[in-house]
Amino acid sequence: MPSSIRNTVKLLRIPFSFFLAPLFLFAYSQAETVVHRQALWSFLIIHFLVYPASNGYNSYVDRDEDSIGGLEKPPLPTRELFYLTIFLDVAATVLALVFVNTLFALCMVLYIGASRAYSSRQIRLKRYPFIGFLTVVIFQGAFTYYMSIAGISGGALRLDTANIFVLLGCSFQIAGAYPLTQVYQHEQDQRDGVITLSYKLGYIGTFAFTAAMFVLCNVFYYLYFTTRELGMIFYIVQVFFVPIVIWFGIWFTLVWKDRRQANFRNTMRMNWVAAICMNSCFIVLIIINRIPLSYLSSIETAVPEYGYAQETLTDFYLRSTDDLNTRRKIRIVASKTGIDKRYSVIPDFNKKPEEFTFFNRNAALMPEPTLSERMQLYQKYATALSIKAIGQIAGFENIKKSITHLITVTCTGLFAPGLDVELMRELKLNPTIERSSVNFMGCNAAILALKNADAICKSRPNAKVLVVCTELCTIHFQKRYNDDYLLSNMIFGDGAAALLVSSQPDDRYLHPVKIDGFNSMVLHNGYSDMAWQLSETGFIMNLSSYVPDLIRENIRPMLKAVGLKPEDYRHWAVHPGGKRIVDDFASALELDKCLLGPTYNVLKNYGNMSSPTVLFVLKEVLEKAKPEHSGDRIFTAAFGPGLSIETMQLRYVQA
Repeated sequence: MPSSIRNTVKLLRIPFSFFLAPLFLFAYSQAETVVHRQALWSFLIIHFLVYPASNGYNSYVDRDEDSIGGLEKPPLPTRELFYLTIFLDVAATVLALVFVNTLFALCMVLYIGASRAYSSRQIRLKRYPFIGFLTVVIFQGAFTYYMSIAGISGGALRLDTANIFVLLGCSFQIAGAYPLTQVYQHEQDQRDGVITLSYKLGYIGTFAFTAAMFVLCNVFYYLYFTTRELGMIFYIVQVFFVPIVIWFGIWFTLVWKDRRQANFRNTMRMNWVAAICMNSCFIVLIIINRIPLSYLSSIETAVPEYGYAQETLTDFYLRSTDDLNTRRKIRIVASKTGIDKRYSVIPDFNKKPEEFTFFNRNAALMPEPTLSERMQLYQKYATALSIKAIGQIAGFENIKKSITHLITVTCTGLFAPGLDVELMRELKLNPTIERSSVNFMGCNAAILALKNADAICKSRPNAKVLVVCTELCTIHFQKRYNDDYLLSNMIFGDGAAALLVSSQPDDRYLHPVKIDGFNSMVLHNGYSDMAWQLSETGFIMNLSSYVPDLIRENIRPMLKAVGLKPEDYRHWAVHPGGKRIVDDFASALELDKCLLGPTYNVLKNYGNMSSPTVLFVLKEVLEKAKPEHSGDRIFTAAFGPGLSIETMQLRYVQA
């Protein structure tokens, strides 16, 4: 390679881009959305075209003979260098327009213009100590962060309070670093007629000014991270800043004793220490922040068209028997359920026997509908009720093509092709959607489905999971009068819930709802106290009066075993398996029953609908969120066969 070409390439100082990379990496770590292809092109354009062109143009204009950043003995520039910088700028602009986006390209053109105005002989902003300083601080600080976000996310940075703080932090970071990089160039700049801020401050003044600027930088970074409720990230950043502070202190001591220590080699050591630490820091933040999380949104619910007062359903049950003792028991159980109304797909409960369409047309209800007849009813209504719930999700038609997974939940009916395939067909979902079903797992199956959705979102950065829970409990009404059926016939209703879980937060609720974790416990001594069994006449329900006792005795030990403290949670969404279950749950954890208001409300207005019920409760909790609830935790619990306890922890996070 001819020496002229070698020198021209050398003056581009491409390796110097390493020192300028931190703000791009910081922006990448904080961007709410990342378009990876555009982010890669943005990085390459900025660091291998724009920065080298700026370095080369500055060298061409200044014709430095003494050390400059990255080169202790720079060669003299050639005319080829000037034309190469023009080519790099044009190439950067074209590539930005073609492979990134217009906003990024516009920002880049403004950056190039500011860089040229700073160095060119015609304008020469660098000869003015304060204007030149502000140009560098703004364009290499806040503007570079803004430009990087535009390239990384494909859109403009939202200028809310937190982001204004981070822009100020970036500018003060450059405000501290820039004068320090000029501390060895005072004599060279004087010969060129340039009076820098560093020269005006003097050697000791430059160090003092740098320290002050970095303090302000840290203040705004603290405000940024705490505003976004990421205070722990701020302290992680401080760990990486420690080596920078140590070398800064050592160098300042050397310069205090001997001004000749403010030289090129010590400046480059400072640059290397700072760049290595800050690039490492922001790479760590990228790893932390780009790990996919899962967020819950858009819980919507639906019930069948037939709603019945609890008294109506009680009367229907009473008419099925002439036994006075049994009728007395039915009335006692009904009076203690805490339920005012339930819903059903069956229109018979308030009709005369001769008007029945599902049950046999006699008061005794005999013979009872067969399992086949019950499953036919389930297949007839389950899909429609599910679609009714899904249809409540705002903008579903616009987002359904982005749904990657479908999870259906049910324990009151089965058919094949199942509810999942029916929903795909009726809603015209993507035929390549990944689907699964949680079947026959009872009242806590919604949390089990959410556990699966959470795992999917944490392994797939762009996942969007639709979870649908649909139960038609009342189709299993049976003419039985043992204690299990006295209770189950008086508490169960029909309903459906649909929700979205995604790996990115949205604004559907006042605060994005992040899924923090799950915990499970199976109480084998309650194996037979809550169970379903198939029979020729439908599902046989076992629901003993010992269930509340088992939950009361085990819920606090369970939470203690996994390190959860009830006092850490201000919001509770507990499955209303029955009034006594809710009462005993509150008693066991010493909770004010007001905290379980949504649970009691759902029990009162809908009864126990099995799996979707806890989502009815959670929907009410989330819709009552207030601005001051940001950062609050939500505890969700449901109980199912086995006897099993499933819990989920959620958190309101900053948008």
